[in-house]
Amino acid sequence: MRRPESLYKYTVEVSPNAWRQIAHLPLETYQRIREELDAVAARMRPETPAPVPQRYVRPVETRSLLLENHIALYEVDPSRRRLTLREIARRSTQGG
Repeated sequence: MRRPESLYKYTVEVSPNAWRQIAHLPLETYQRIREELDAVAARMRPETPAPVPQRYVRPVETRSLLLENHIALYEVDPSRRRLTLREIARRSTQGG
């Protein structure tokens, strides 16, 4: 029997483009990004527990995470209860 909270859990996926970018990162950086995305997914709850009619599509929203010297862009898809990591970029540091 499925636990009620498992019905609302969001999954985390990584786009092919983000995988290519991850290949150039230290493993620790990817692990931190993944941990943050998993934490965000664990806190996500659907807007309503009732099924959404198929003709109504909720928009996908783009969000970001700032971690040390990197920014991670991800999409939130409430219809599919999914977070998708889209891009990882190094943040520029501006000196004075």
